[in-house]
Amino acid sequence: MKILCWNCRGIGNPATVRELKQMLVANDPDIVFLCETKINANKFSSVRSRCKMEGCLAVNANGKSGGLVMMWKESNKVEVQTYSSNHIDSIIKLENDNPIRFTGLYGNAEPNKRQCSRKPSALMEDFREVVYEFSMADLKTDNGWFTWVNNREGTALVKERVDRFLMSANDVARFPFVETKVIHQSTSDHDAIILDTEGRKPRDRHRDPRLCFKYDVCWAKDVEAKKIIKEAWQKGSTDIMGKIEMVGKKLGCWQYKKLKQMRTQMGTLQANINKVIDSQGVRMRVISSKP
Repeated sequence: MKILCWNCRGIGNPATVRELKQMLVANDPDIVFLCETKINANKFSSVRSRCKMEGCLAVNANGKSGGLVMMWKESNKVEVQTYSSNHIDSIIKLENDNPIRFTGLYGNAEPNKRQCSRKPSALMEDFREVVYEFSMADLKTDNGWFTWVNNREGTALVKERVDRFLMSANDVARFPFVETKVIHQSTSDHDAIILDTEGRKPRDRHRDPRLCFKYDVCWAKDVEAKKIIKEAWQKGSTDIMGKIEMVGKKLGCWQYKKLKQMRTQMGTLQANINKVIDSQGVRMRVISSKP
């Protein structure tokens, strides 16, 4: 099961909807929790439809601020328990397992926008008591650390970790392969976070991937691929189907090595990007704190 959370800072913008759709395609979450949608609930049906989600609960925004949404793939998998302008509480049914409780919680970072008469210190004390009572663990992300940036330059640059997943100690033991990640966003000051209960689970490979060739149009421009096709076509059987099978086998081995090399390069580049982004945020905050 995958849960994606994002402070979208307004879902009424078509560009934000496109970015959301790209995240859903790339990460394939089962549950999506959005905050600061800044639109009324009756306007969210088109967004849900474009995101191809069956279930949805939207909470109205308060003017031009706030607004929450929870969407899920299968309509019979989620039961919403309670909701308000600051939270959506739900029960998620898992296959062949006990259900789990997921609560999406949003608290405005600006005290004057919090719809509560209590002081922030009192609210934090209440939150600490809940965390202590349920033995909640703060799940560290596997890539990156910060989830918010003020998009300024030089010593004015500030980054913070304002979004996170908390899980009870019992559920941490129940899901030993749980993984959380930061999904960096180029057009927003808030990054998304995703939780995958089986993210670290070893993948079973019953079939040699080198035998599973899938043609990609980009191979037509690859000189090495052209050479492999030409050599395979000129050898072996004179039967057309035999030649096609031979080409598939040769390209299967080549494609396996090629894609493995590309994935390694992409992983290295992404790790370097995350390292630069995070180290820059720490350095700028240290510099700005000096008198």
